[in-house]
Amino acid sequence: MHFSTSSVLAAVAAGASTVSALTGSLGDAPKTTGNPTDVVYEAKFSSAQVKSAYLNFTGAPDGNGVLVHVCVSGVNASTPGPYPYHIHDFVVGSGENCTATGAHLDPYLRNDTVACDSTAPQTCQVGDLSGKHGDLPAEAALDTPYCTSYTDDFLSLDASNKAFIGNARSIVVHNINKVRLACGDLTMVSGSASVAGAGSSTPSTSPTTSSTPAVSTGGAAVIGVSSLALTIVVGAAAMLF
Repeated sequence: MHFSTSSVLAAVAAGASTVSALTGSLGDAPKTTGNPTDVVYEAKFSSAQVKSAYLNFTGAPDGNGVLVHVCVSGVNASTPGPYPYHIHDFVVGSGENCTATGAHLDPYLRNDTVACDSTAPQTCQVGDLSGKHGDLPAEAALDTPYCTSYTDDFLSLDASNKAFIGNARSIVVHNINKVRLACGDLTMVSGSASVAGAGSSTPSTSPTTSSTPAVSTGGAAVIGVSSLALTIVVGAAAMLF
């Protein structure tokens, strides 16, 4: 029996897509609505391996999803890329320890033993930004910042939502081998976390995963962070883009 090369490749591609589109044990992530447009979260940090990293999260004008702006520069050129980056469960630890940030934000318990399928982002971990929108490319190693912007339909700025990014979370930049290169806390710089449905309760800082997946921990190969700076800017008008 003879199969053409194109048909074999198509079958392999279809199989890979099926495998990677893994639904979490609590289901797929729903698209978020009602995101407040006056709430802004930012993370700005650096390390011995990353000269500068800046991320900004703002509610989309119609409240559907969250606008994400990313600028990274000066990644150590000897560190293999491309560079994945994610929202992690916890804040940066004492001594600027990136390992203390835990696993990826994963409220639907999908885990990351199977890679995210960017064509089915609802099946990915909520915090897997690069899985859904692409890794930081080699250009991030240049002194000139590499910047990108996109809307993530599955993040939330509503404290009552499972996908809320403000529960004492952080951002971690990795290299291709999952080594944690740099990390910084997400900090609210505009608005109030007490939004519709949230009441006045303090957001939980419990992990969103039932266990720490091997991929997101980065193992013990963590390169120490030399400095962390959070820039407090009033209002979304202070975005650098």
